[in-house]
Amino acid sequence: MPWRGTIERLAWGGRGLARAEDGRVILLEAPLALFPGEEVEADLRWKSGHAEGDVRSWITEDPRRVPPACPVARTCGGCSLWGAGAEASELKRQMVADLFRRQLGREEFTWHPAPSPAKRARIQLHWDGRSLGFHRRRSHDIVPIEACPVAEEALSAAIEPLRAALASGVLPSRPGRWELATGTPAGEVRASCEAGGWRFQAGGWHADDAPVIHQLAGASLRQPAGGFFQVSPAWATTAFSAALEAWDVRGDTLYDLYGGVGLFSALLRGRFRRFVLVESGEAAVAAARLNLADLKLDADCAVADVGAWLPEHLGEEGDVILLDPPRTGLAPEAVSKLLTGGAGRMVLVGCDGAAFCRDLKRLEAAWRVEHIAALDLFPLTPHIEAVALLTLAHL
Repeated sequence: MPWRGTIERLAWGGRGLARAEDGRVILLEAPLALFPGEEVEADLRWKSGHAEGDVRSWITEDPRRVPPACPVARTCGGCSLWGAGAEASELKRQMVADLFRRQLGREEFTWHPAPSPAKRARIQLHWDGRSLGFHRRRSHDIVPIEACPVAEEALSAAIEPLRAALASGVLPSRPGRWELATGTPAGEVRASCEAGGWRFQAGGWHADDAPVIHQLAGASLRQPAGGFFQVSPAWATTAFSAALEAWDVRGDTLYDLYGGVGLFSALLRGRFRRFVLVESGEAAVAAARLNLADLKLDADCAVADVGAWLPEHLGEEGDVILLDPPRTGLAPEAVSKLLTGGAGRMVLVGCDGAAFCRDLKRLEAAWRVEHIAALDLFPLTPHIEAVALLTLAHL
């Protein structure tokens, strides 16, 4: 028999927290946004001390709820905050506040809500030999799509031509993942998979492995097609710049670790004398060397695993270490070496809030958190980018 109850508050990840009659916690997921105070019906799976479940239907709805603007919002696994309308940003801020309060004991942080024009310049689609789309929620089945309302218009318009080219064999039709990407400002569309890259032009696809170009903050940055870059580059540049400028991040040498193609070095180019960029991807480092050379920066770029590359006592008091690790966060090897850091300040970036909080707690033996910001770089999803400024505790 389905459980019925009321959403008490929003927990990290967009889940609704409710309670059983005996007080045990229930964590609920839903295909659309959940509002505190809504009464829902759900199917539960009991664990040792709590339950997890899926919302089946709404018994009462918050009056601020709006119809989702995406036709596959209830089945697609890509976005989970459809229905929140103008309240999406506030719901997300509540999730972040809950995470920081419970994991860090911290109430204060700066929230950077996404502007309405922020669209995705990269989307990853899946092709099974018949259909092209996104994965169904908690499944590898594909939800076919013809357009995506959260993507840049140029990307959305390229979805159907990509499907047709795959179905006809014009492009490699082996099942797999495809990425569509466009530069900044949005315009020409690139498609890439393991077999290579293509450019969409004049209604057709043409083999092309040239990089995607982003014009950001007065810099021209090359991004290898299919390589990592911010999902919404223009908005990410604005948000990161606002946080770093507010904290007056500057110094002698910037150690840009997990540096990608050099976005942070480019953003901070007027605030440091020298730059050291470390990244494990060869293609990204090759692009970073060109990007930073174009900006005439005194920069050393190395292809290396950051944990292995990091020396103990890195930097001097006037230097800054900036780390933008993958979603899993910092490796234990990197944390142990950072605890001996010689640089006076450090900036930690994290795209998974839980891993970010874990890393901050691991670093607190040597580093003191001065400021935290949360950037909504992934609108309509529960994901955020967290940024913290730390100083050496003994300074």
